[in-house]
Order: sequence, then structure tokens, then C-alpha cells
Amino acid sequence: MTSFDPVRWWTTQRLAADIVLAGLLAIFVVPATMIAIGSAGWGLLGGLLYCAPLALRRTRPDAAALLLVVPHVAQLALLDTPLPGNIAVPVMVFSLASWAQPRTRPWWLGVSLASAAAAALDWSQPQGNRYEVGALAFFLLASIVAACWSLGALARSARASRETARERSVAIEQQREQQTMLAASEERQQIGREMHDVVAHSLAVIVVQADGGAYAASMEGDPTVRLATAERALRTIRDTAHEALAETRRLVGVLRSDAGDAGDERTPAAGLGDVFDLVTGLSDAGRYVQMQVTGDPRLRGLLGPGIELAAYRIIQEALTNTVKHAGPEARTLVTIDHAPDWLTVGVRDDGQGVTTTDGLGHGLIGMRERVAAFGGTLSTGNLPHGGFAVVARFPTNPRRNP
Repeated sequence: MTSFDPVRWWTTQRLAADIVLAGLLAIFVVPATMIAIGSAGWGLLGGLLYCAPLALRRTRPDAAALLLVVPHVAQLALLDTPLPGNIAVPVMVFSLASWAQPRTRPWWLGVSLASAAAAALDWSQPQGNRYEVGALAFFLLASIVAACWSLGALARSARASRETARERSVAIEQQREQQTMLAASEERQQIGREMHDVVAHSLAVIVVQADGGAYAASMEGDPTVRLATAERALRTIRDTAHEALAETRRLVGVLRSDAGDAGDERTPAAGLGDVFDLVTGLSDAGRYVQMQVTGDPRLRGLLGPGIELAAYRIIQEALTNTVKHAGPEARTLVTIDHAPDWLTVGVRDDGQGVTTTDGLGHGLIGMRERVAAFGGTLSTGNLPHGGFAVVARFPTNPRRNP
């Protein structure tokens, strides 16, 4: 259950709020008007005519002002003294300056000043220094009109500024969402191109092994040797085909567009064995980068080429971000941990960390896309004692972790 917010209610429920305002004002104006006029009936009617138009002061300000003119014209014609209902005039002047249409605002300002002049002359005593008193009364009434009009114009300007800021915020958020979607789409296209390389390499292996098996089956010699050679070729074909099929099924739900041009189909994609070259290249460039491999490296045999490529790309992207944002003196540690069920890769640095304005959004989106494609997890963020960390975990057996 949400709590009642009076400010929000006042700004969003304008008609209801103004009806309440008019009603509260009528509670005081109607009895005072009865006393000033000396008639209960005329006082009730006059008080309502003064207060009722305020119920439309924000939703229909021009119509409300026209309605308020009626009792004031009657007052000028029948009486020569102010009435309690005249308190509605400053409220209406403020409302016109804040809510009236641009084409009618100058006209209503002129009407307000003319009404101040008419009231000043009407309320001045006919004896003695009438014109001096009238001039003073007009100055006071015109000052009230000017002050209320200025406050209304200020409120209108502040409201327009808030609306502009809100629209700008919405536009920025929409632009950010579009950039995120574009980055995800570009990353998926990149994954598709790389996956094309993985599958093409697997097919090239299958073709080579099929040729070898066919040759072994047709060559002369010991039948046992020929059978064993053909069996090994078929086993390799089966394992490679299963691996390629598993990689394709895993990524088909992620990719949104066709794969682009592929490179040499017989060249294997980058993998964990190429991470050392990344570390060496940065070290040769003057960066302090170390690499640590833990666990049983033989478990790498459980990984498919798609997982190795994704892990390599994540390390590559994380190292690129480290070079850009960690600072030239930062020390970086690249870790690869082989466990029976998970491959964990990480890049940690002791640099200055990152903020929301450092431009890592698209890179992190790409990392999450790659990890999610293999059912893994990704954690990123600033470290408690300074620096930034990227840690990705992949299942080592994709058939058990689809």
C-alpha cells in the first residue's frame, strides 16, 4: 500500500485540488460576504461567485477568469467598497500567468491592471483628496497584480524547466537503451562470425578424418590395423560432430542475425593457449601483467572450442579495459583455473577502478552475452582496496550444462 503524497496529488489532480481550494476559500469568504453586504442570500450568492471560478483556475484558466469578471463588474456597479471575495483576484492573476495560453496572457495582464485602476477609483472617497487616495490605491493594487503575475510566470518557467529536464532524461534513457541494444547486437554478430570459424574448423577436421578413415578402409594390409585406424577416425568424427552440434545449439538462441564473413575455415579460433601471447604482448609494451594457471590443465580437454574462444575474448576485453582505465602504473593478474566442473578466468588490477562514465558498458554487455551463451556466470566491479576485477565461470562439460 502506497502512502499518500500531497505534493504529487496537488500537481497531478489539478481539478480536484482546485475544487478543494475553492471550497476552503468559500468557508471564509461566504460568511464574511454575508456580513459585509448585510444579506444572507446575496452574501451566499456573491461569495460563491467569487470562489467557484477558482475551481477551474488551472484546467480552464481563461474560462475561470471570465467567470470571475462577472461578480467584480457587479461589485463596481453596485458597491464602492472592497469585499472579502476580492481575495480571489491575486490567486486568479497568479493562475493566469502560470497556466493561461500564451496568446491570452498579455490580454489578461492588461485586464488585471485596468481592473486595479477601476477598483482604485471606485473605492476612493468622493470627498477631499480623492485622486491622491485613488493613485495610492492603484499603486498598491497594481503592485499586487505585478507581484502575483511575476510569481506565476516564475512558476510557469520552473514547470517548463522540469518538463524539459524530464524529457531530456527520458531521451537519454532511450538513447542508452538503444546503445545497449546496438552493442548487444554487434556482439552477437561477432559471436556469430567466431562461431562460424569454430564450426568450420570442426567440419574441416571431420572431412580430414573421413578421408583418413576411407583410405584406411581401402588400403591393403592387416585387417585389424585397418579396422582400428578406421575406428579411430570414426570416433574422432563422432566427437567432433557432437561438439560442433552442442556449440551450435547453445548459441542459436543468442544470435539475432546471420553470421558475417569468416576467415580461413581451416584455421582454429583463438583459445586459452593464446592468452599467454596477450600477456606477453602487454608486458613487452611496459605493462606489469602476470599470468597464473591453477587446477588441472588436462581438464582443458573437456572444453569445446567455443568456450575457449569466449574465455579468450573475455580476457582480451578485460585487459583492454585495464590498459584504458586502470592507469599506467597498475599491476594486473590474469588467472585461469581448471576445475572438474568449471573453468574460471579472471582479470584483476590494482588501478584506480572505474565509474559509470568510464565507457565500460558495451564491453561488459559483450562479456555477459558470451558467458550467458554457455550457461556460465560473470561478475565485475571495483575491488574494496582499489582496482577492478572481471571473473567469468564456464561449465567444463557443455553436454552436462546446456
